[in-house]
Amino acid sequence: MAMVLAAVTIQIVQAYRDDHLAKDLEDERSQLNRRIRDAVKPIPELIAQLPALSYPDRALRVQGIAQACATALYMLIAPHAENIRTAVFALEENPDRMTWLAHVGRGRTPCPFTPGTVRGDAAFEFITALQPAFYPDLTTQQPAGYDESPSDYRTFISIPLWTDESVYGMVTVDAPDPGALTVGDQYVAELIAELMAAAFEIANNGSLSTPLP
Repeated sequence: MAMVLAAVTIQIVQAYRDDHLAKDLEDERSQLNRRIRDAVKPIPELIAQLPALSYPDRALRVQGIAQACATALYMLIAPHAENIRTAVFALEENPDRMTWLAHVGRGRTPCPFTPGTVRGDAAFEFITALQPAFYPDLTTQQPAGYDESPSDYRTFISIPLWTDESVYGMVTVDAPDPGALTVGDQYVAELIAELMAAAFEIANNGSLSTPLP
């Protein structure tokens, strides 16, 4: 009888633990979903306002959207990765280069990428390849030109900004500690990059959708 009671007790305790574990997991999912909603929500709202603006005003709005994107990326990754920095880079002309539109986090200002340097040529080759890049540990593997300028990060993720029409720049997140960023962070960066690319496309080409009759 004692053995039966002990077995029943163990089952009850295990069921109680499983129930609480499920509730904890559900709470974590809810908190994560709320963080994503709160971080990303302003971005499509700002993008939707672009078609009604004049072209000069669109340029200013794109800068605001870039800041919203960098902030959202920071909000979603910073809770589990210390001292990160997020940035949105855009292509410029006269002179040709890629410079930051917005950055959030660790204090050092991101350096521009200039063609004709190893670092700049590598960055331009990267964005035209239209593929994400993730270097978990820059002490073991580095892209071309990484050591060409002072760097205070040892891991980074870069996502090109592009649509079927054009390439516009890239979104990046970096951190000083190797291994601080994850593949999951890359997925988040890809989401933010899609939104930022849409903002560039609409700002340059005008309409958000086909007008209704």
